[in-house]
Amino acid sequence: MFVRRPRWPAWPVLLASLCLAACTQAPVKSGQPVVVADHARFSFLTPTLVRMEYSPGGSFVDAPTAVMQKRDWAPVTVHVSREKGWLVAGTDAMTLRYRLNSGPFNADNLKVTWTAGKPGEWHPGADDAQNLGGLTYSLDNVSKANLTGNPLESPVNDVIPGIEVKLEKAKPGLLSRSGYAFVDDSGTPLWNKASQWIEPRKERSGQDWYLFAYGNDYRKALGEYAQLSGEIPMIPRYVLGPWITDFNFEYFPGTAEAKQPAFQRYNQKMLEDEVTRLRAARIPFDTLVLDFAWHNYGWDGGYDWSPLIAQPDRFVTWLHGRGVKLGLNDHPGYANTRESILSFDDSHAPGVLEALGKPPLVRPSFDLDLSGRWRFAIDPRDVGINAKWYASDFDARSWKSIQTDRSWQVQGQPNYAGVSWYRADVRLPADLPKTLYLVLGEVDRSYRIFVNGQELQHSQIQWPQRLTYTDVAAVAKPGETIHIALRVEPGRGGGGLLRGPVALRDVHPPEPIAFDLSNQREAEIFMRRLHEPLMRQGVDLWWVDGGGGATGMPGLNPQFWTNKVFYDFSAQATGKRGFILGRYGDWGSQRYPGFFTGDTYSEWPVLAYEVAFTARGGNVLVPYISHDIGGFHGAKIDFDLYARWIEFGTFSPLLRMHSAHANPREGNVRMPWMYGDKGLALMRKYFTLRTQLIPYIYSYAWIAHTESLPLLRPLYLQHPELEEAYKQPYEYFFGEDLLVAPVLDTSGQRTVYLPPGQWVDFFKGKRYQGDTTFTARYATDDIPVFARAGAIVPMQPPSDYSDAKPLDTLILHVFGDGDGNFSLYEDDGVSLDYDKGSHAITTMHHRTGQDGTHELTIDAAQGEFKGQVQKRAYELRLHTAKKPAALTVDGKQGPAWKWNAKEGVATATVPARPVREAVRLSWH
Repeated sequence: MFVRRPRWPAWPVLLASLCLAACTQAPVKSGQPVVVADHARFSFLTPTLVRMEYSPGGSFVDAPTAVMQKRDWAPVTVHVSREKGWLVAGTDAMTLRYRLNSGPFNADNLKVTWTAGKPGEWHPGADDAQNLGGLTYSLDNVSKANLTGNPLESPVNDVIPGIEVKLEKAKPGLLSRSGYAFVDDSGTPLWNKASQWIEPRKERSGQDWYLFAYGNDYRKALGEYAQLSGEIPMIPRYVLGPWITDFNFEYFPGTAEAKQPAFQRYNQKMLEDEVTRLRAARIPFDTLVLDFAWHNYGWDGGYDWSPLIAQPDRFVTWLHGRGVKLGLNDHPGYANTRESILSFDDSHAPGVLEALGKPPLVRPSFDLDLSGRWRFAIDPRDVGINAKWYASDFDARSWKSIQTDRSWQVQGQPNYAGVSWYRADVRLPADLPKTLYLVLGEVDRSYRIFVNGQELQHSQIQWPQRLTYTDVAAVAKPGETIHIALRVEPGRGGGGLLRGPVALRDVHPPEPIAFDLSNQREAEIFMRRLHEPLMRQGVDLWWVDGGGGATGMPGLNPQFWTNKVFYDFSAQATGKRGFILGRYGDWGSQRYPGFFTGDTYSEWPVLAYEVAFTARGGNVLVPYISHDIGGFHGAKIDFDLYARWIEFGTFSPLLRMHSAHANPREGNVRMPWMYGDKGLALMRKYFTLRTQLIPYIYSYAWIAHTESLPLLRPLYLQHPELEEAYKQPYEYFFGEDLLVAPVLDTSGQRTVYLPPGQWVDFFKGKRYQGDTTFTARYATDDIPVFARAGAIVPMQPPSDYSDAKPLDTLILHVFGDGDGNFSLYEDDGVSLDYDKGSHAITTMHHRTGQDGTHELTIDAAQGEFKGQVQKRAYELRLHTAKKPAALTVDGKQGPAWKWNAKEGVATATVPARPVREAVRLSWH
């Protein structure tokens, strides 16, 4: 099975317990940190982390769960006593009190206090008003209309139109000024070691809680949570490069619109032309993602390639030959849509049905086409029901004939958006089957159906209204005329019967072949039968645009498990690192990166909210957040907003352009040429910068993996005791030494707070004293970014994509006076060998002496990996107030400086030398 096993021992070593009966005297020290009191069990996993279980049947859980994995912890010294009917147990950092024989945990019988950082207290049900925020499932439908203005508040109970998904309030995150975090794992399914799969808990009414009591040591909280629920894996290096998405449009085979020349041009060649145009414009990017139009049946799914991608093997090879990775969008089990295998003609259907043990699909033996038999009338005053337009004897001969493969808007009613009627009177053959269904391919948006004057119920789903059917056998008579009337309410994009089939058949359409991904066998079939063939063709990653596929197990977060299934299988099928784009699946989601925020509106307040939202992603250990740069719902937006979104994307975890408006009529409105030369120049500048920054960013991916610290950090993660840090939700650290404050409105002005210390403008070299606030205006193509004085920021030379060439030249930006350190992390970028020690780390130190002498030491590379360069040149770029004196290399005269007085940058290149030899560079 495709389960990626935990890197630590996943199976419990049953910890011996301290029996309460043996602890009636003075506090007793023990190396066994588990205390059992009747139906309660308390496990002190660390001095500041306790697990609290209550089992009505006295049956405690030692197995890992779907979320919480680690069960073997180092011994902790625990003090245990009984005081006036209370169990008192704790470490030197925290104390727990539980009233004996008092039943399940509640506010009256359980309390935890701690002394770490600052004293604090917790009891069940406590409302933590100082929590610094977590994440919500997605930001779908977020707009200025439903944002409160509070950066910590997400829209609550907002319903995403069409798919009817309700957005819940974000849960609290791990970090809080109250000094604690509470996580409830009570209902989560258990991990079965033998089957290598999850199973429901046998006891549903128990409690399984965790309390982190860390004071203001936020890094400790993140680290202990990662130990408990799983570390952040290393990601493929290429995903840190820019992304482009396309093919997001309403493509439905068989419609008249899909047959038009404009739609036919929106195809494989257009995509290849788009890639070629970006390359010709010297705009680097790494990944192309195709939205749902790659499916053979568009929104209706199917896992055959769309005819728009006529040569998929050639297409994938062509992309890979140009350094472009390919991702595909999938909507597993997404809300009320029927995206799945719907057609008799899908090549995967027979094999999948056989594997699932389901009967084969049955083709109709009776199939009477009704597509050319319809008449049409508008009903602006909605009088048709009272006037009985549906009656068998109603005379509709004055109604206009209409085609059923396109909307009425393109058939003489371009501006009409009210109720309309369709009617067909059909003479039936004398020999009718016993079962008879009226099958309609798509009706936009909803309809009522009347047959022979009688209203019938059809197989309506909420959205989209495609491939519905009605059982008409009871009212259809052989040899007689059947009178069919449809009362149609239109959708936003058109109205009426939009595509076939429109027919009477003796079998109804097959139901969607649904998969419960919490079922091991069904998950295996789903991935191996439908996704593995595409990955063998060269598909590199999956955009998991939906998470309702794992629905059959109580207590399981469907999005979390759907993400896991896709992530684990991708790694297993390729033998390489997994990566997906999925919505947030709650606790444990850090194990299955990355996370995308969904269909937002293209508005300034949304951009601002995304900045704060992304910065607090680290509060729940989710470092790889991706937004639709430019917003999803919004056609060609103002250039100012377009520019500011790209600038923020450049200094965010993932930079991915996307929009709902990528279609044959509009083109892809997020492409830079929509804005002429200024659009091309802007994207070239920031996509190039992003690609060059990958050595810096990728090194922080290693830190996320090993130290459980995100790339984007709210100011309070760096400065937990600094009051001002909690007042700046729209600023963040980008790694340890860069501070970013995106421009968030049309004025171009930005008020920036700089934490204590000396700071240097990343682009202009201007110096700032920290612990101050200032306001400045920034040009449309400029973003406020500041480097800590003394910082080292490694970059790579410009290239078409992130790994276009080996890193045999490293550009080292050194900012101003002060001290700084950086550890450059390198590996092969894609394999799992990093877990076996196959990587290299090169540590660098910048020191500034009291006499103004600077020394940059580049240590010998430690470690090795496949493809590692053996020699490397170093290009120094000093951001300094004056031209430096001569450069020395290991005490000898080095190359001359090139001085750019306007930018305050001195440049010199040290020729290539072995990476396993240290080098010392000095200047004054």
